[in-house]
Amino acid sequence: MVQDSTRVMSVLGLEIGSVNTHGFLFDVVEDNYRLIASAVAPSTHVEPVFDLGDAVFEVVTKLQEVTGRVFFGHDARLIMPSQAGGEGVDSFVITTSCAAGLNLVAFGLLNEVSLESVKRLADSTYANLAEIIGINDRRPKNIQLDAVLATRPDLIILSGGTDNGANRSLLRISELIANSLQILPRSNRPQVLYCGNTVLAEQIQHSLDRFTKVKVVQNIRPSLDQEILEPAMEELNTMILDKVYEKVGGLQRIAASCSIPPRLSNEAFHRVVRFLGRQYDPSKGVLGIDVGSSFTVASYSNGQSSSLNTFNYGMGEGISMLLDRTNIRDITRWLPEPMNDEEARDHLWQHSVYPQEIPATPGELSLELAMARQVLRLAMRDLAQLDALPSARFEPILISGAALNRTATPVQSLLTILDGIQPLGICPLILDKHGIMPILGAIAEFNPLLAVQVLESTAFTNLATVVNISSKVRRGEPVLSARLDYTDGHYTEVELKQGSIKSLPLATGATGRLRITMLRRSEIEEVNLTGEPIRVNGGVCGLVLDARGRPLKLPADDTTRREQIKGWELQLSTK
Repeated sequence: MVQDSTRVMSVLGLEIGSVNTHGFLFDVVEDNYRLIASAVAPSTHVEPVFDLGDAVFEVVTKLQEVTGRVFFGHDARLIMPSQAGGEGVDSFVITTSCAAGLNLVAFGLLNEVSLESVKRLADSTYANLAEIIGINDRRPKNIQLDAVLATRPDLIILSGGTDNGANRSLLRISELIANSLQILPRSNRPQVLYCGNTVLAEQIQHSLDRFTKVKVVQNIRPSLDQEILEPAMEELNTMILDKVYEKVGGLQRIAASCSIPPRLSNEAFHRVVRFLGRQYDPSKGVLGIDVGSSFTVASYSNGQSSSLNTFNYGMGEGISMLLDRTNIRDITRWLPEPMNDEEARDHLWQHSVYPQEIPATPGELSLELAMARQVLRLAMRDLAQLDALPSARFEPILISGAALNRTATPVQSLLTILDGIQPLGICPLILDKHGIMPILGAIAEFNPLLAVQVLESTAFTNLATVVNISSKVRRGEPVLSARLDYTDGHYTEVELKQGSIKSLPLATGATGRLRITMLRRSEIEEVNLTGEPIRVNGGVCGLVLDARGRPLKLPADDTTRREQIKGWELQLSTK
């Protein structure tokens, strides 16, 4: 039951991942909500335990030890609401990304219309789009049927036809679905989400209801020039979560204690980005990327439109898909020290089997950060192909992911993000160092004040405000001169050369006035320099001026390239 936010004080949040389970305690400190403590333990829904309860108990026990509070009663149940003596919590929420291995099969009509929309719908959630069939599919019906059965689908999405549009073609597609359902054992039949022509909704639901459950939602393509994904996304996430309940032992039992039903992590992450998109400059938009073990979530919003894409590659179990789409040289070229391709590939495969391991040597850390760069680059490329980003300028960019938080320094995290995303213009970079954005998105449903106040707190790390310069001059030639005025009257001046990156001191929470004079054939994309100073905010890496160019090009010679990569980190480390 949703609670009144004026009465809710302490909130316990659990982010249940495929590798680790994170616990967070939020409470009021001096009239403001703050993150009080966090804890982590390996997720136990996999062998040998096959029940999430052990991980939840360990995480909450760690929070008890850190805070000195008592959360469990004598019956080992969570105490809710909190008691007068401080025992227990007032609210309990769960988000989860444990959905690896789910297969979707999509059916539609035209490639450029309903099938494109249904692809975008499938890309928004935690699942692998294993097969797509439309009316232009030239394979014989028996081959199409075999292809569907071979995927062992967990869910089927059926779309097609504008409202009052195509009828016969859509009915033929539904017959193919019915035939495949009849062949599958009843216990293994996937549910069907119908989001097509509303005129046929009742007829198709009746024809398929004999074999499986059918959910009907608003047409995602009510007309040729209109696309409405949100209702279908909401229902699809509910269906995915039902499958997660089946696969993750103990989750449904624990969910009975939650203040609201558990939410998928990507859906909750997107909620925060949508909120922030309404607070910042709509001409830029907010970009959020969560680099996980099995999936990479990319969310964008500019207050007027938004998009959510969930890619099935990541830094753990998702490495196999990453390597399928990536030449190993695209990863090893970012290493500051020599490592042959076979050694790097073997290490990555090892990491995919044991994703909970952390880098033990500088070389292993460099390889993990190189892999994170490639994940970000691949995500940006996929977003561009999906036409999901109106611009390459963002304010701000929010990044979450264990690879950028566990052992990397702020400078290493900053360079990894810049090298992977390669943004344009002037943009702040913010690191979700605790990975709490999904939890905040879930809490916002019943206590938006908590989410807003924690977003504004030190729970997030402002890495830097970055000024990205594009220039056509040769490497080593000056591209701009800049002066940063501080509020205490002091200032710093610098001249930046093509191919370099520099950091000017500007502490977290501090503001300054940046005056820029462009030299020769140089520009800051989509920024009109009128001569007036630009207000900039500081970060742990200060104010960063990046003149390495877009797209970023690395030297072909291995020795030169490695020296250049080490030089960039050195330039940022010595302000």
